[in-house]
Amino acid sequence: MEFLADYFDGISARAKHVKVRVLESDRVIVLEPLDDVALSEVAILPSFNATIPFSDLNIQPKLGKARRIIELPEGGTLEAADIFGLDALISQTKETSFWRYLHYLENHLQWVFFALVLTVFAGWALLKYGIPLLAEEVARATPVATEKALGEQVLAGMDHQYGYFKPSQIPQLHQDAIRKQLVTVCSKLPSGCPEYQLEFRTSEAIGANAFTLPGGFIVVTDALIKLSKNDDEVIAVLAHEMGHAHYRHPFRQTLQGALAGLTLAAVTGDVSSLASGLPAILLQLSYSRSMETEADQYALNALHTSCIQPHVFADILARLTKQAGVDSVPEIVSSHPDTQARIKPFNQAWQDCPI
Repeated sequence: MEFLADYFDGISARAKHVKVRVLESDRVIVLEPLDDVALSEVAILPSFNATIPFSDLNIQPKLGKARRIIELPEGGTLEAADIFGLDALISQTKETSFWRYLHYLENHLQWVFFALVLTVFAGWALLKYGIPLLAEEVARATPVATEKALGEQVLAGMDHQYGYFKPSQIPQLHQDAIRKQLVTVCSKLPSGCPEYQLEFRTSEAIGANAFTLPGGFIVVTDALIKLSKNDDEVIAVLAHEMGHAHYRHPFRQTLQGALAGLTLAAVTGDVSSLASGLPAILLQLSYSRSMETEADQYALNALHTSCIQPHVFADILARLTKQAGVDSVPEIVSSHPDTQARIKPFNQAWQDCPI
């Protein structure tokens, strides 16, 4: 058995044309120069008219209809259109069988299409289910102090570097009154509120809004306070945000975004998408339906223990939805297209509290 091949010495990109004779009985190959190889080139070819044992050869697996590559000792390689079963002579191991089967699959379009569909489905399942579960476990194992340090950096960036916020114009007495009422609500909860820090800001970019950053930093904008008809509506929104802080939703969402970005970068090889600022990412993230439900239930319980009628949350949520434009939906209403179904539990009156 013999075949023609191009020899590369591993130093020069120039190929040397050779003939490869396969001696099956001796389990060796012999390289012979062809007539068009100059005598000066013969000297640098490996062991001409000598033998190279099968054990010193490493044959790379088939890749479609690409030329086969045989790695030789001391860095040389052979490339051939067909090696006529040399790989079968060298090894009959399971590994060889695997690569032979893989070569069969990649040369049949229906199996290639099936593999593509399976890959897309696996990627979707990883992003939708795997990464959220992993993010939850990582968040649970991360110290609160670490999360708080992240929140401080993000808030500082929003205040200065990214210019989302300006100092609040709400009178200090009004701010203090809201803070005091929120402390009262927290004191009546059986487990109290999580550690938090309430921040008042004005922002033309996000309008009437309230959201929570990692570490319990709750930001409420002047526009939302002005939109509310009373402080009970503001407290209801803050109770919802307190629910996000309690369950560490912002940190989990941040981890999910980072893990998803790393996964996509690993698959596509594009790491430039990870260079965007974390504040912009946080503002664009939408909580999952289950996270919003948890935060809503936390707010409902907080309003009940403080005897604040729950319809105040429904009222301001409906007002926010009505006011919001297509491109400026507040975070608190962005992840639920069916606002009416979401606020249904709040359209009630506590029977054990004065109306």
